[in-house]
Amino acid sequence: MNGRRILFGLSGAVAVLMAVAGGPGTLPVRALLSLLGNDYLLVVAIGGFGLLVAIPVLASGRDGNLVQAEMPAPEEPVTVPSAGYTFDETVGSWRYRLPLVGRSQRKNVRERLRTAAIETLMRAENCSREEARGLVDSGEWTDDPAVASYIGDSTVSGAGVGTRSAVLLRGRTWNQHCARRTAETIAKTGEMA
Repeated sequence: MNGRRILFGLSGAVAVLMAVAGGPGTLPVRALLSLLGNDYLLVVAIGGFGLLVAIPVLASGRDGNLVQAEMPAPEEPVTVPSAGYTFDETVGSWRYRLPLVGRSQRKNVRERLRTAAIETLMRAENCSREEARGLVDSGEWTDDPAVASYIGDSTVSGAGVGTRSAVLLRGRTWNQHCARRTAETIAKTGEMA
């Protein structure tokens, strides 16, 4: 396409140069006029030649021949799981509910909750790690016996048989109930800090 444009541009420049610089004798106007027989027909012939030359230029300007810059894809918000999503998924999973299969998951959740409780107590009570660990071990950091026995020392007494039965009737295991209650208690203690 560029080669044709250059050719047409050069031929037009040569024709203009010959007409302007060459004088009246350089273009064979008289011979063309005698050939066509009328000066109006000469103008029509020159105009037709101009249109013939203009057709490729007009065709090259169509929308299909335009190359436009493409806009990059707009940025989209990144979806991030909400806070506590992995905790809810772990505690709500069927593996967590099974007595033998979910033992390691229950142990991991209990240890994470214990660590979170100790760190929250350190901030809320402005105490050392050893003092916070002592409060968690003894169960003195909360009034809920289920939470105290879940992450506390093994000597802390938990809830009675009636409470455990009520939890089972609601469709939860005792570990699920204690894990959720412990997380709620830690969050409330952290809010008071």
